[in-house]
Amino acid sequence: MTRFLAATATMLAGCTSMPEPATPAEPPAALAAAETAFAAQSVRDGMRAAFLAWLAPDATLYRNGPVNGPAFIAANPDPPIILDWKPVYVEVASSGELGLSTGPWTLASRADPGAAPRHGQFVSVWKREAGGAWRVRVDLGISHPGPALSDAPLQALTTPGRRTDAAGTIVDAEARFAALAARSGNAAAYADAVSPSVRVYREAHAPFLGKDRALASPAAREAHTAWSLQTHETSDSGDLGYASGSLGPAPGAAATGHYVRIWRREAGGWRIALDVVNALAAR
Repeated sequence: MTRFLAATATMLAGCTSMPEPATPAEPPAALAAAETAFAAQSVRDGMRAAFLAWLAPDATLYRNGPVNGPAFIAANPDPPIILDWKPVYVEVASSGELGLSTGPWTLASRADPGAAPRHGQFVSVWKREAGGAWRVRVDLGISHPGPALSDAPLQALTTPGRRTDAAGTIVDAEARFAALAARSGNAAAYADAVSPSVRVYREAHAPFLGKDRALASPAAREAHTAWSLQTHETSDSGDLGYASGSLGPAPGAAATGHYVRIWRREAGGWRIALDVVNALAAR
């Protein structure tokens, strides 16, 4: 996550709970219930216990760069905090096994109950194996001043399903985005790739929701960022997936941060549904 999240309990994003609650019939409702139960366990039993219970064995957390989640959590003591969150947007692929959950988090000190709470947004990619429970595969987020989206109602939906157009793969979409950013700048790349309902998260800012706000955000500045894809995964239905990697000022230059992009297949091809960046802390 960001510096603050990396230094404390920002293990916030990605969420799931211990024993999974009675599973609602629809996958989006089931994922929202899992996220909510995960948050409840964090408040009740502490962040460390909750994350160890809900992370997939190969889960990736971002703590000043990507790390193996269970190993990182197990190697550190439970911080003296109360970390709570709630999903406000959940989307599950039409195949039902891969999903996105995001929403606001709040972090309060157990040692100093009078201290002002911290706020931010989490982004989590979830997956469940056939017949299994939902578990977090990727978790990161941002912090920002004051609460944002804390009163937003939950949106829980299923991706409309695979289109028949020849959209290529998420790798193709990432390559097109990176090439356009290098050639014409980030503003052009985002204008070409984002969904009308995109969510863009940047440190110290409340979420930028929708294409117009995204293109007016710091993400779409005219810089020519070099984006380098490292990992990706697509749902069995081929309509939702994620890509993650590093970014820097130029090809071959040292990385300045890491990103996760959620891609949704829409009319006309793959479009960015959510875009979040964590800057690396200065050394």
